[in-house]
Amino acid sequence: MSTYKQMNKESSVFLYEQIKLHIKDMIETEMIEKGAKLPSEKELCDRFNASRITVRRALKELENEDVIEVVHGKGTFVKGHKRPIHILDLQGFTEGLSAMENQFTKKVISKEIIEADKYLMEKFDRKKPFELVKLVRIIKDEHDVFSVDFAYLPCDVYPDILPKIKDDVSTFDIIHQDYGIEFQNAKKKIEASLPTTDISKLFDISSIDPVIRVDKLIEDTNNKPVHFSNYYLLGSRVSLHIDIRMDG
Repeated sequence: MSTYKQMNKESSVFLYEQIKLHIKDMIETEMIEKGAKLPSEKELCDRFNASRITVRRALKELENEDVIEVVHGKGTFVKGHKRPIHILDLQGFTEGLSAMENQFTKKVISKEIIEADKYLMEKFDRKKPFELVKLVRIIKDEHDVFSVDFAYLPCDVYPDILPKIKDDVSTFDIIHQDYGIEFQNAKKKIEASLPTTDISKLFDISSIDPVIRVDKLIEDTNNKPVHFSNYYLLGSRVSLHIDIRMDG
C-alpha cells in the first residue's frame, strides 16, 4: 500500500475527488486487488495527508459508485466479481457455476445421522419418522466463504453414504455414480433474510448483513423426494441467473 501518494492541495480539483480518482486508478490497474480490504479512515488520512471529512467523502462517493462496500464490523473492501449461480439447475449450485468460476473449495463442517422431525417428514412426504444424514458445508473461493449449505439425505435411499462424504467431493456425483439415482424435478424457494446467530458465525458476518436463503427439494424419475437442502448465499458475493430457452 506504499503507492498511496500525497494529494495536490493547490489543484483546482477538490481534494476528495483526487483521493477518489487515485483509489479508483489503483483498483483498475490492479495495484489494489478485487476483494482487498482498504486501510482504515485514519490510515488513509495519514497517507493522503487529508482530513477525515475529506477521506470519508471520497469513500462515500466510491461506495455510491459501487466500487467499494462497507462490511459492518470488518471494514471497507473493494468489490469483487460476483459468482453467477444458475437457480434453475438440477445440480448442486457449485456444479452449476460457470466453468470460469470454479476456483472454490468445499469444507465439511459436520455430518451426522439424525431422525427426521415433522418439518423434514413433510419435505420428504413421509408419515413415519426415518433416519437421514444431515450435512453442513461451507463453500469458499480465494477470498472467503460465499455459501453455507445444509443438506439432508435419507439413509434408506443412500445406505452407508456417510463415509463417502468428504471435503471437495460432490455429493451429487456420489448420488449419481454410487447409487444410480437420476434427478427429474427440483422445487426451489428463494428469499432474502437476516442471518441467524449460527449462520453469522459460519459466514463471519454481523447479524444485520442480509443473506439469500434457497430451499431446494429434488425428486427422482418416480417423483419421489430424494434430496432436500437449504443453503445460504452472501448477496454481495453472488448473482442469481435464470436461463430459459423458448423452443417452438
